[in-house]
Parts: sequence; C-alpha cells; structure tokens
Amino acid sequence: MIELRFCQNCESPIYGRSDKKYCSGNCRKRSSECRQNSKESREKRNKNYRLFDRAARLAEIYFNKPPFERVGMMQNYINLARNEDNHTLREVLSNKWLKDRSNTYGNPFKGKRGISCGSLAEEAERYCQKFWKASAYDVVFGLAKEPEDGVID
Repeated sequence: MIELRFCQNCESPIYGRSDKKYCSGNCRKRSSECRQNSKESREKRNKNYRLFDRAARLAEIYFNKPPFERVGMMQNYINLARNEDNHTLREVLSNKWLKDRSNTYGNPFKGKRGISCGSLAEEAERYCQKFWKASAYDVVFGLAKEPEDGVID
C-alpha cells in the first residue's frame, strides 16, 4: 500500500519520490519566505497598528454624533472610500478583522459601551446591507452596482 504524504507548505497530496517534502518547486520556495503577518513582520505589525488606531479614531468621531447624523456621515465615509485615492479609509471600512465582533480592534469604547457600539467596519457593513443590499467590501471597492434611479434604497 502506498503511503499518502502531504506538502509541508500547502498540505496538498505529494506524488513522486519517496523523500519529496513539497508538491512543487514553487511551494519549496514559498516555505522559506518570511510570513507577512503581525507576529513575524515588524513592518506589518506597525501598519496594522496604524490602521486599527485610525479605525478607532474614526469610530469615536462617528459614535459621538447623534444617531440621526450618523447615516449622512456613513454615506460620506463610503463616498470617500469609493474614491480611488483613499486606500486607508477603504481598508478601515472593509477589513475582516475590524468586522469581527469577537475582538476590540478599532473599537474606541472597549468596555460596556463598546459592546453596543462595535467598530466602524461593523457599522459600515450594516449600512451597506441595508441601503445597497451588498457587503461593505463590494460597495467600497465598486463591485456593487449603483441603484438605477440614483437613490439608495
């Protein structure tokens, strides 16, 4: 019986020589590269820190406004994010870690109040689902189609 082996990098099945460790030369090269995540890269850690700090500051401004002003403010945030020049705001509104309710990244109110407020990315997701019927990612990257009559539902 042939023993089934798996690639050390991508965990796909390996066929060929009995001492082969990787499924391809590309996987072998990729396994020796430094991972680009916050644990292993100082540059990525600093970039994420700046992104989460900006998200917290924008959320603090947003959540300190009265509720009736927030809809217009969110619409302005989304319009700015849809502009190709504003990459950071686009990332703040569509980042998967900021949308996750289980963490407090980008949440300026981390105590009791923070549970009810959440992050700006969560609020953007709710806004886009309600008015655009699409995810925040699709809206800010221009993948969701515009309402035909120009009015957001």
